[in-house]
Amino acid sequence: MRKADINKPAVTMYPNARRSIAELKTGALKLSKNNKIADKGKLPVVKKGKFKGYVIFTLTLEERATCPRECYHWDDCYGNNMAFAHRIEHGPALEAKLDEEIAELCATYKGVIIRLHVLGDFYSVDYVNRWAWWLNDYDNLAVWGYTGRTRESEIGKIIDITRQRYGERFSVRFSNNLDYIFSANSTERAKPKAGKSFVCPEQTGDVANCANCALCWAATDRQVLFMTH
Repeated sequence: MRKADINKPAVTMYPNARRSIAELKTGALKLSKNNKIADKGKLPVVKKGKFKGYVIFTLTLEERATCPRECYHWDDCYGNNMAFAHRIEHGPALEAKLDEEIAELCATYKGVIIRLHVLGDFYSVDYVNRWAWWLNDYDNLAVWGYTGRTRESEIGKIIDITRQRYGERFSVRFSNNLDYIFSANSTERAKPKAGKSFVCPEQTGDVANCANCALCWAATDRQVLFMTH
């Protein structure tokens, strides 16, 4: 895997993969086509649990530019091997675009669940609060994902508050926080323990994909462990 010097500027290794909102030919939110997330060639929908029937979309931002330097995977981010993934420029234009798209998608589908973020992270308190507003406005909206922010950071505190308020509808786990139950940790730092944690079933081959699993948001009393990409 390619490495990124921790002392270098907080940017992607692939600047040509950045896209401004004006450059987008489609929406910022993408129907998931990744067969690790949903069944290939079909409308990506959750197959079980509370959000069964919800359509899966993804949002990809720029790694490191939106991430905290203390992220455990700062230099070996799996984005280092994703040269062709489009990184959408973050900021007010993105948030305005999401405002439009979420309204349209929630009016179109039974439910919408968004994977935050394929690359990148929550980049400001205001941005986290925007997700809280959208969850408040659309009761058929949910999100799941992971953050490199610490629970003690300014942004992390707002993520935690939003999680407490919206529960499974805001299933954002803190990455590599070994002391917190609702977290996502690397297998090189922790081993699975019965009743406390489990290795991602998609990675172990126990399920086909996220759509057929749902544990990242349903298993609120256990940590999820990921094998480093």
